[in-house]
Amino acid sequence: MMDPLKRESGADTGLFSYTQILHLLKIEFARARRYQYQLSCVLLEIDRLGHLGDMHGSDVRDAVEFAVADLLNRHSRSCDFIGRLGERYVILLPHTDATGAQLLAQRLHDRVAELDIRVDDRALRISASIGVATLDGDDSIFFDTVLKRAESALTEVVARGGDAVTLAS
Repeated sequence: MMDPLKRESGADTGLFSYTQILHLLKIEFARARRYQYQLSCVLLEIDRLGHLGDMHGSDVRDAVEFAVADLLNRHSRSCDFIGRLGERYVILLPHTDATGAQLLAQRLHDRVAELDIRVDDRALRISASIGVATLDGDDSIFFDTVLKRAESALTEVVARGGDAVTLAS
């Protein structure tokens, strides 16, 4: 149940695995509904990650993934949950409205662009596409509703060329 990057490299990213983050989403969704608080979800994908790996090798790809994991860990609150869903990163933000989630997402987007990853003394340009969604007292009965909304927002960003943040409508 660990992050697949840890399983492959042996180094700890500090992120929850796919199974763990879905379990936490289910628990937080139930709490948010019961106690009527907002729950936001940020879904981040590194743009052209596969292309980076093809061009520069798996070590560079791993370095980018670890750098992003470290950035997410450093720039989130202790009450937030950060995990991996395949190649995507997910951040669950309890007690966070759409405005707060979008502000965090924009900060993370800007910080990803500032990452200093080098190959042969050349800086790589790293960018991210981010989808944001908030469960805000609606009548959703399925725990993954907020995740699906964030995925739709992320799909919209990627379809427009990536390197942006979009709030689900």
